[in-house]
Amino acid sequence: MAEPTRIDDCLSVRGGELYLEDCRATELIERFGSPLFAISESQLRLNARRYHEAFSRHWPDGPVDILPAFKANWTLATRRVLSDAGVGADVYSEGELRGVLESGVDPERVSVNGGGKSDGFLRRCLEAGVRITVEDLDEPRRIDSIARELGVVAKVRLRVKPNFPNLWRATDFAQEYASIDIGIQAYKGGIPAQYLVELGREVLTMKNVELTGLHLHLGRHHPSLWYWRGAMRRYAALIAHLCRSWGGYRPVEIDVGGGFATHRDPFDNVGLREDVLRTVVSYPFEQALRLLGENGRYRAMSSVIERFFAKMPTKERAPTIEEYGQATAGTLRSELHRQGVDTAEIRLQVEPGRGMYGDTAIHLTTVKKVKRQTQPIDLRWVLTDTTYFFFAGGQFEYDLHDFRVANKADQEATEVADIVGHSCAADRFLPFARVPKIVEGDVIALFDMGAYQESSASNFNALPRPASVLVRGTDADVIRRAETLDDVFRRDVVPNRLMRQARAAE
Repeated sequence: MAEPTRIDDCLSVRGGELYLEDCRATELIERFGSPLFAISESQLRLNARRYHEAFSRHWPDGPVDILPAFKANWTLATRRVLSDAGVGADVYSEGELRGVLESGVDPERVSVNGGGKSDGFLRRCLEAGVRITVEDLDEPRRIDSIARELGVVAKVRLRVKPNFPNLWRATDFAQEYASIDIGIQAYKGGIPAQYLVELGREVLTMKNVELTGLHLHLGRHHPSLWYWRGAMRRYAALIAHLCRSWGGYRPVEIDVGGGFATHRDPFDNVGLREDVLRTVVSYPFEQALRLLGENGRYRAMSSVIERFFAKMPTKERAPTIEEYGQATAGTLRSELHRQGVDTAEIRLQVEPGRGMYGDTAIHLTTVKKVKRQTQPIDLRWVLTDTTYFFFAGGQFEYDLHDFRVANKADQEATEVADIVGHSCAADRFLPFARVPKIVEGDVIALFDMGAYQESSASNFNALPRPASVLVRGTDADVIRRAETLDDVFRRDVVPNRLMRQARAAE
């Protein structure tokens, strides 16, 4: 066999076949069924190590904690892998807290984020000894009261929302055109800067609450290093302002959140903004083509679709983990020093979600039918056995994933087709994609499916969700089994009166 062609750390092409680590993708389908999520354990461990090394290199004054966002991929097996690698967790819900605590995470390295926490949830956090990230103005008083009842001292951080007028480029978070700073202000998360001075002074007087530091989470507004450098400058300025306003306060820990892109970065690449602009031009053009008559208009539109609307995943690459470490930790440290804040022994915490999990997994799906029409417009559809409802997170984010036909991984793209799912929705998860000649039984692999994809899957059309497997070298194990139809309807309850009416009608 010829030498493998490396796609990235865990993906390669060998003899025309796609491999995840040392497992042939089509063999995974044969063993575990289709569709399927397949996750590389080696890639996950490598990402954890790279994040820790990259951020530690540029934050030499204190320890660095990597707290991956559990919401990005809450399979317990992958969480066990990360716990074994010594990393903590960012959690949002009571369910996520239960999952990480059952997976061997050190409670001291758990950040519980999110607004609207119930008293019961806060009590559970205090009993577990985790960090609480405060989002609501009344939350510290409630925490203080519960901590007093339990006889403990709660460790909390304030999630802050600085003003970012320097982040003027368009946000990727929404399809509307808006600057990043307006997008940050419009988002629900974080305590507005106007309340922070007074709230911090109040917290610092509480006997059962320790204000350990500050927390910032911005999310994936932009993949660039410019974005992170600009954000850290404003974050550092706010930290310095609060330290002065709180009488020389000095944080024990500073959390910079997450939002780092994966290197292929499918986020917001479907191109709806671009397509809207094109249709503004193309619709009048389409109407003008009526002068060519019906057949002439359809022939012209066939050519327009293939030439101007066909899509390929971007070949541009986001910055590396190492570059993000320098831009984030390095900028924050230098700006804090410039503002007069001593960073000695301050703990830095980082919460990568998509950056930690994204490139660890692929989604495999088998082609069920290939459909084509040549009249009135030349179009092709490749119908698969998956659906975008199995990776709805990507639809919310308008992701356009890189992909390969797993059993034709080295073949040239010669056609344009819609790669679609088998729900009754439009289900175009690869619209107007350039592909090699595809036939029934081929297997398509979507890349970068490890973050926010399987965790967002739903049962639209009463479709059972697929299995997930964990790959390590030549081994693969089921870590989340495929659902059955019984599973799909397991939560349903039919009232007895309806059952009696049905029996009476028989």
